[in-house]
Amino acid sequence: MKKLLIISLIATAALFAKNKDSKCFSDSECSFGQECTSGVCTKKKEFDYGSSGKTGKKCNVDSDCIGSGTCEKSISGQGRCTGN
Repeated sequence: MKKLLIISLIATAALFAKNKDSKCFSDSECSFGQECTSGVCTKKKEFDYGSSGKTGKKCNVDSDCIGSGTCEKSISGQGRCTGN
């Protein structure tokens, strides 16, 4: 019974995980393969194949992230490149 409860909780958490470009407070809020970087879900470097190396770096506009997703602003207004 405990195993079923644990599996249900994990499945529920996965359904509510945030996608890249979402605002966050901790890694646990982001989807698999992503981390919370300065308040924004971004791809983890180990899952960012073929990127420009800008994922997670500071940015002001999307053109700062060419080859590495979009520039998403955190709750505090700081921008980070989200990844492919």
